[in-house]
Amino acid sequence: MKPLTVLHVNTELGYRGGEIQNLFLAEGLAGRGHRCVLAVPPGSGLGERALDRGLDVREHTMRGEFDAGASIWLAGLLRSERPDVVHYHTSHAVTLGTWARTLSRHPPAVATRRTSFPTRRNPFFRLKFTLRLDRLIAVSGSIRTDLIAAGIPSERISVVHSGIDLSRFASATGGEEFRRELGLTSSDFLVGCVGALAAQKGHLLLLAAVAALAPDLPQLHVALVGEGELQGRLLDEARGLGIGDRIHLTGFRDDVPQVTTAFNLAVLPSVAGEGSPATVKEAMAAGVPVIATDIGGVREILEDGKQGLLISPGSAKALQAALRLLIEDSQLRDAMGDAGRERARDFSMERMITKTEHVYASLSDAATVR
Repeated sequence: MKPLTVLHVNTELGYRGGEIQNLFLAEGLAGRGHRCVLAVPPGSGLGERALDRGLDVREHTMRGEFDAGASIWLAGLLRSERPDVVHYHTSHAVTLGTWARTLSRHPPAVATRRTSFPTRRNPFFRLKFTLRLDRLIAVSGSIRTDLIAAGIPSERISVVHSGIDLSRFASATGGEEFRRELGLTSSDFLVGCVGALAAQKGHLLLLAAVAALAPDLPQLHVALVGEGELQGRLLDEARGLGIGDRIHLTGFRDDVPQVTTAFNLAVLPSVAGEGSPATVKEAMAAGVPVIATDIGGVREILEDGKQGLLISPGSAKALQAALRLLIEDSQLRDAMGDAGRERARDFSMERMITKTEHVYASLSDAATVR
């Protein structure tokens, strides 16, 4: 397709899954000859990393979705950069961009919906995601279903699963070093849980399951990889359950491929909000079997009994049973790990970028007209 100028708008200060996808998409598009401009708030994790990679970053304060100053600034970018497509990566970006496009030129606009939090069928939601918005990208089929139930016309929704950089996992080593950081040896059984330390991620359920297993499994340890508002509570809960020495909070890590190679087993115990979780794909790419709750688009990634196990959300007992099964059956773990490596190929970053290009291309005629 012909090279495009794409304006990416992201209002998040932090750096989580959506921002990782935004960064890799912009970098991948630039590598294919497209021009990408990233509009972000000052000091954002995305902006800092994008600058390090030589991408074109523009910064302005964005105080919520009704910040008139931010919308006026975005309108100026639309006039000066003349993008062929505007891509919103957060919900607040949609509102700010919609206002901006009423004040300036209005190239086709695309928004990505990443979370599976239930949407309500109400006029405001439907208006927000249809007014001056040409296409919605849902990162899973389940999110597409949610959006249709909320009143979004199905023909405006494309499904593009988030991608992972398979090359980072193909040659990843360093698991022994990570274990040494935690004071563990190769004989310890390490369960890894990668994700923000937030209530919907289900870490408290994982702690309850591990506490029940701990008396029978003295070598069982858990690495919680991520940061968030729940950190203090998780530490207190682990100590209260008598497993404070088994739970290792590592904070945010940029070396996830190396860290993941240290895991015997990966767990996603989330109770809500998962769209197309990268942590499941990354564990599979590293050959690590996965236990995940059956929510959002997880079932579209992980085949129950093949690359891992799917369990009911919110059940510490179900998680406990799944953990015991895979901890005690090394042959099953190995088979699931091998199957995971094969399955992960379906979720490459290159595939995600190509499918997003196809969405842009479907709007290119409108871009030429406008």
